[in-house]
This record gives sequence, structure tokens and C-alpha cells, in this order.
Amino acid sequence: MLPRCARQIRKARLAGASVLLGMLLGAACSAPPPVLAEDLAYPVLVLFPQSGSVRHDDTADLRMMGVQRVMGYDGTVMLIDSRLDIYRLDGLASTHSGLWLMAHPSGRTEVRFELHRIGQADIEQARRLILEREPTLRDSAEPVPRASLLQASTLQAMLKIIGK
Repeated sequence: MLPRCARQIRKARLAGASVLLGMLLGAACSAPPPVLAEDLAYPVLVLFPQSGSVRHDDTADLRMMGVQRVMGYDGTVMLIDSRLDIYRLDGLASTHSGLWLMAHPSGRTEVRFELHRIGQADIEQARRLILEREPTLRDSAEPVPRASLLQASTLQAMLKIIGK
């Protein structure tokens, strides 16, 4: 049998190891830092579920959107930046109250949102999203714009094809 002092030292070592393990697991499981609009590569393309896409050339431009788009979308709003990184815009909403929005139904409003990266430098997913959500391509019977989009290798080239 171990002396009482030796047992206490052994318990202290186990407790210390448990604390260290907990700290390491906690650090490994912490959420990644949020992506900021300032960190995006501009221009970016914001893709709404039904109403198409909008090009934004800088952070200030991205923080202003059409009231009808912000209030009328149903589904997930996506963003593609110039590095072809794909983001989801969660919590997209106007910073103004309902009364202001009713008084300015066709204007532009400041918006807030959270960016969540879901793909990095993913040209295939970028093409697929544009084909799904851009009305000029989605509703077109002509194969020429679609074929051009499939050959484009940068967001700037894709923007040119869809006229943005």
C-alpha cells in the first residue's frame, strides 16, 4: 500500500492530466473564427434562391442590398468571391425597422449577415450555383452561355458571361 502522501501526488497528477486533456479538446473543438466581409476577394457574386444574382465590388457595396431581395428571398443565399470560395450568408436581414422598409419598398437597405465558408476554390460548385440560380442561364434554351460558363476559369470571366 502506498503512503498517503504518494497517493495524493498520484491523484494530483491524474487531475492535472485531465485538466490538460480537457483544455486541448476544448481548443480543438472551438468554432473557427468568423469570416468577415473585409476578408473576401472582390468582386463577389451574391446568389439569391429565386431572384438571380447581384455583383458587389467592395465591402461597402456588399453591405447595401435591394429591399425586395432582402425581404423576399426564401431559401439559402450564397456568395462566390473572386478566389471561387463559396459562402453561405446566414441571418441576412436589413438593419432598418419594418416601418422604414415599408416606406422604402424599392430602395436599398443596409444589411447584416454572417458568412460561413462551405467551399474553398471550388470552381465546379461555383459553376453549378450560377447555372442553378442565374435566370439568364436557368431559363435559357440556348446552350452557348452554358457552354461558355463551363469553360470559364475565373469569377471575372463568369461575371462577363452572365452580364454582371
